[in-house]
Amino acid sequence: MPRQLFTAEDIRRLAREKMETLVLGPGDIITPEATDVAYALGVKVIREAESGLGSRKAAPIIVPSLPPLKVVRGAGVALESFGEGLATPGTNVRLKDVVTADDKSPMATGYMTLDKGEFPWTLTYDEVDVVLEGELVITRGRDQVRGLAGDVIFIPKGSSITFGTPSHTRFVYVAFPVNWSELK
Repeated sequence: MPRQLFTAEDIRRLAREKMETLVLGPGDIITPEATDVAYALGVKVIREAESGLGSRKAAPIIVPSLPPLKVVRGAGVALESFGEGLATPGTNVRLKDVVTADDKSPMATGYMTLDKGEFPWTLTYDEVDVVLEGELVITRGRDQVRGLAGDVIFIPKGSSITFGTPSHTRFVYVAFPVNWSELK
């Protein structure tokens, strides 16, 4: 059976012709750009699986497409209280995940603020923090790093740390995997 190559222009042509589904044969090739265009234009891409049973075909395999792009306007994010009872008295910890598994992402991203004080935490996931405002102090045992606006801090999985600030800090966190808050 001959193989076919499908490009983004092929997908655009199918969309113009009001074709809703493209069924690829087992050996057919679709370019990554064509997959993106199919998703954007609403053309469903299905790949037939080889059955190995003569003329009988196996169930089709749906070729995954990229999730849509997403922008989060930081000024519009309402942070929620977090870690009740863990922070030092008078410390206000607030956060909000803004990229989650619902976005088909392998990583979570969110905003966190911390007012004067400390907040102990053990990470069962990897995390990167990008300081937006103030000073973020991460302490792990005898190690301590201080991040100011624009600084990036990496915290490896398994770290028992304290988030802290002498006044106020606001930062973006990126956690892997996406279900960080469910890991024990």
